[in-house]
Amino acid sequence: MIPAGRVQTLTGLTANQLREWSNRRNLVPPDIEARGPGRPALYSWQTVLLLRIAVVLRERFKIELQSHKDLLHALRDLFSGVPFPALRGCVLALRAMEHGELLHEGMVSVGTDDQDTLFLRLNPHLDVLEVEFALQDQSGQLPLFRAVRVR
Repeated sequence: MIPAGRVQTLTGLTANQLREWSNRRNLVPPDIEARGPGRPALYSWQTVLLLRIAVVLRERFKIELQSHKDLLHALRDLFSGVPFPALRGCVLALRAMEHGELLHEGMVSVGTDDQDTLFLRLNPHLDVLEVEFALQDQSGQLPLFRAVRVR
């Protein structure tokens, strides 16, 4: 989990935009709500990924997010439980802006139901998130307790 300040850096959202999207409009709520001064809201990598996708939808495709609030909530459920490495090489297919599917890049198809589909590659977003959420090397950390001989 990372605090809101780091989320702003990773998404390009301002503090006001993040508060607006997360709290006031409830588009992509934080995983852990803020609990007063000095205790900021916390976001998981899945939530940050969803925020980055929302930014792309709004900035690049000029999509009004409020009208697709249910889709954003459904995408949050779609990403939950999916391991980070499993998303490598995947594309998010937004079918008629009503529901999303995760497809491998080689399996991208328009489908047989004649729905218009918007395809978003996930690798560029995962590359950014991987740096922030990578496990840190703890080898230089001193042990909290000294070793005790057990007999």
